[in-house]
Amino acid sequence: MAESVLVFVSHSSEDKESFIEPIVRDLEDSYINVWFDKRKIVPGDNLRKSIFRDGLDKADVALIFFTKQSLKSSWVDREIKHVLREEAKKGNDFDLNKIISIFDSQETYDEIGKRYPELTDDLLHLMPENYTKVQLGQLISAIWSKYLSLQGGDVEIQRQLLIKDREIFQKEKEIDELKATLNQALSNNSKMTQQTAFQKYVESGKIENFIKNGSVILKNSTFDPSLIAGSDNAKAFGLVEHNQNTGAYVTLTEKGRDFFEWYLLRE
Repeated sequence: MAESVLVFVSHSSEDKESFIEPIVRDLEDSYINVWFDKRKIVPGDNLRKSIFRDGLDKADVALIFFTKQSLKSSWVDREIKHVLREEAKKGNDFDLNKIISIFDSQETYDEIGKRYPELTDDLLHLMPENYTKVQLGQLISAIWSKYLSLQGGDVEIQRQLLIKDREIFQKEKEIDELKATLNQALSNNSKMTQQTAFQKYVESGKIENFIKNGSVILKNSTFDPSLIAGSDNAKAFGLVEHNQNTGAYVTLTEKGRDFFEWYLLRE
């Protein structure tokens, strides 16, 4: 697909820093385009127009994050009712294709059933504040499933996406295991230097393509990770980090610069 799915995030401002922003970063790292009010709305903008017309109406999927705080939010209530009205106009009274509802606890789920009974059948996604990679992966799969159903996607394509998700999780598991091994070695051997850790990164073979693009990375510092294979693994090793000012782009860390300096000197 030429462009990623566009997701609108309905949430309480009280949850923004501790809960929503980490999820937004994780979704963007997974190449999902997120309409996030903190970035999209600037001083002087018409708030209702920005949120409802530019955000909700144009989004492919609306994520509604239900928490104790958002259940008290008048803005979240307006956003929910706006989506429901628009869906009803399309004849989607019982098939709320655009909505993915997320709740953080059983207590929240019970309260939603009382307040928004029309959403109850869609509440399948538990995302506590300390969500796991599995829960994040389930959300990502749900987003693409919703998007594909709206685009007329078939079951086979959705199945392939789920397989790809499992491959990503397996890759992350391998990275985590390697990091754990390195951390254990560091704790057991105080003489083990950063250069020894760098050698382990190279020997793992997981950043081979990333290393090959070293000259480009050092020149630009900030870049689109989708254009350089192995960037996700480099991020796991701490060589690059998410750049909050440039959307889904990443930036070379100080550790990353040290790595390339070490690598070039050993050549």
